[in-house]
Amino acid sequence: METIRNWLLPLLLATGQGVLLWPGVNPDGTPGPLALAAVVGALAVETAALGWRRTAPVRSLAGTLAALALGGLAWPDGYAGLGSLIALYSVAVRCPVSVTVRALAAAVGVEWVGAAVTEGLRAPLLSTMAVSLGTYVLCAGLGEARRQWLAGRLTAARRLAGAEQARRLAGDEERRRLARELHDVSAHHLTSVVVTVDAALRLRDDRPDLAAEALAFAERTGTETLTALQRLVGLLRDTGRPDHRPMSGRIEELVAGFGRLGRPVTARIPDDLAGPAAEAAHGIVREALTNALRYAPGAAARVVVRRVDGLLEVTVENAPPRVAPQTAGGLGAGRGVAGMRERAAAAGRRADRRAHAGRRLAGARDAARRCRVAAARGGRLAA
Repeated sequence: METIRNWLLPLLLATGQGVLLWPGVNPDGTPGPLALAAVVGALAVETAALGWRRTAPVRSLAGTLAALALGGLAWPDGYAGLGSLIALYSVAVRCPVSVTVRALAAAVGVEWVGAAVTEGLRAPLLSTMAVSLGTYVLCAGLGEARRQWLAGRLTAARRLAGAEQARRLAGDEERRRLARELHDVSAHHLTSVVVTVDAALRLRDDRPDLAAEALAFAERTGTETLTALQRLVGLLRDTGRPDHRPMSGRIEELVAGFGRLGRPVTARIPDDLAGPAAEAAHGIVREALTNALRYAPGAAARVVVRRVDGLLEVTVENAPPRVAPQTAGGLGAGRGVAGMRERAAAAGRRADRRAHAGRRLAGARDAARRCRVAAARGGRLAA
């Protein structure tokens, strides 16, 4: 179909020009044998050149101008030479403005020289030159308008494709973020509940007062779990806006919550943490302390968040466990380390674009895989 469209117009022009060569059709008569051969050759060159107007418009224009010169000199009164107008239009559609201007000058120059040769330097020559100039300028202008319209469509299509890709990426990122939130609820809060209830069961005979306190703490943690789940449902309904409030207080509350589980946890945190890096630091600290609770029960822990050379450095370390873990098996969802990597990578990507202090968190991708071993043996996790 594309081949038919490409060759249909040149063949129609050649057919229309060939009709004028038929004896008796043209009132001005037909050319002689030699001129007829030249006109037929010009028609063949023009038709072949127009067949390349979509792929090589400049060469196509050169061929049609050569055919115009040959046919115009051989048969001045009968050769139309409309192919050069079509070729100039194709040049304007597919080439920059600078190329179009040079092509327009070449086409007008060939037309004027041919008119001067065939008509001589007479008064009608000026009107012929003005008409040819206006015709060629009109064709070039129409082609340029078509080129700008096509460029606008292409730009709009690219923008639409980019917006669609950004929408898909945003959806994937949002799903990963919600998956991390759900993991945080199941891993952190529910681990605290399970560990506390297990401790209450072991203390109910020897220390009923401590068992009651542990159950009360489990109840409070269960309430916090419900609140976190409700917040997560709210996120599913409305993604909301990023929270750029200081995260220092939230990290301190997190550390204090682990301290209430009976383990000494110390923290050194700046007072003005905010933004994506602080969010990632909060999640990494929470995951590391949860792993320490699972695999190193009763061991002391230390959390240090500091800025080093404009970068944010997070360190979580714990001492060796005082007792062997009894409830760690089966509590993990298997997504903690991967979630730490994703948080660090996400903060790193944002930092690359915004020059944020969270770029250093990308190092957690290598350190996070040591989290469980470090917690069980008493070690250090630095992001």
